[in-house]
Amino acid sequence: MEYKTVLLPGAVTKKQAVKIEVALNEIASEGWQLHSFAPQSAMGGTDGNLAVFTRKEH
Repeated sequence: MEYKTVLLPGAVTKKQAVKIEVALNEIASEGWQLHSFAPQSAMGGTDGNLAVFTRKEH
């Protein structure tokens, strides 16, 4: 099993949410499956989101 981590921006607006969706779909097209998605906070707010992906080793 392989793992990949990606730091994605926080979504405050619909446009930012669409950027996250595009990034997730691009990674999925490479054979990665989303394992977990967790907000990363700093100074009381969400600074970004850590996405962890898995796939079978090639």
